[in-house]
Amino acid sequence: MNFRSIEAIVRDQLGLDPASLGPPFVERAVEARMAACALDDLTDYASRLKSDPRERDALAAELVVPETWFFRGGYPLFSRLAGIVAERLHHLGSAPPARVLSIPCSTGEEPYSLAIALHERFIQSDQVHIDAVDVSQRALDKARLARYGSFSFREANPELRTLYFLPHHDLWELLPHLRAYVHFHHGNLTDPRLLAGERPYDLIICRNLFIYLTPEARQQALFNLERLLTTDGRLCLTAAEADRLPTDRFVRDGPTEMGIYRRLDRAYRVDISQPTPLPSDERMIPTPVVPPADKTLQTARSLADAGHLEQARRLCEELLAQTPTDADTLALLGVIHLALGQTETAFDLFRKTLYLMPDHVEALSHMLALCERKGDRDRAAVLRRRLQNATPGETP
Repeated sequence: MNFRSIEAIVRDQLGLDPASLGPPFVERAVEARMAACALDDLTDYASRLKSDPRERDALAAELVVPETWFFRGGYPLFSRLAGIVAERLHHLGSAPPARVLSIPCSTGEEPYSLAIALHERFIQSDQVHIDAVDVSQRALDKARLARYGSFSFREANPELRTLYFLPHHDLWELLPHLRAYVHFHHGNLTDPRLLAGERPYDLIICRNLFIYLTPEARQQALFNLERLLTTDGRLCLTAAEADRLPTDRFVRDGPTEMGIYRRLDRAYRVDISQPTPLPSDERMIPTPVVPPADKTLQTARSLADAGHLEQARRLCEELLAQTPTDADTLALLGVIHLALGQTETAFDLFRKTLYLMPDHVEALSHMLALCERKGDRDRAAVLRRRLQNATPGETP
């Protein structure tokens, strides 16, 4: 059996796109798992993958590099999400607590960020139930410990650590009353039976996942999200992922850049054994035409935030034809290609950006994640130090 057979299992059974991950990274992940299983033959390992769901989850965890930090996306986003929970509690009255799902939760920074935002609104842990789910047991173990290094705070207010964490050797440990908000579980969003016995959630946060998935796995993931979301509930994606949503069942709720969508208030019952077909491309939001006077970098960024990736890409390329050395435009084009699953093109664009502007924070962040995904640890270490020095308020 050759390695392509393993890639087919990664694609068909895990729902992960080997092309978006990068073949060298997939090979290294498989080698690591074969060593962990004490296997040295691809055929034997393929048989293990096919027969053992735990090994499939372990390989998936090895393939998806956790890239998260506290208040990723900005404090206003989490303040708005906490506000949605507060509104839901107001409507629930004496009913059970508001319910939130964070998936994938990685090492816990995202659900804990929401817990902090809820605490600051005087919403107690017994008023809201946050389930946090991830495919990586290793990431979940770290999340339950709730101990983080300084790099996990690179987008947070410098006061965050002194207010809500205790020093633990060279790490920072979240206070117990904030950890009590979050309940961690092992699971995969592409599993048709995920959380099948749970009541629906009022808010689901699912960001930066679709870039890894095949089209078929994205369809199953979207079906599960809709199945798990209550009527009139809110779903939070990244803006670049929002064009995947069925426009007859979801409507934007708030600023485009926050990626929050409200499920339309109508009866909707589904059989969890059968995914609902997604609408055809013609039913998605049409791509707007940009007047010549509006062809600016800000317009390109707004198009990308709204999910109009192809037009944002074309506009960036037009701008670069006029100013080939503009670092911000190169970085945005890299982000767009990354969202489109074209990781090698994105990598090259971030490399060019950093040649022109070595401390470009956005390019450094994405280049670091790509290097970690490729297994290039030496370059990742260099980039991490550069990003720490380039990020205002960051402590090495």
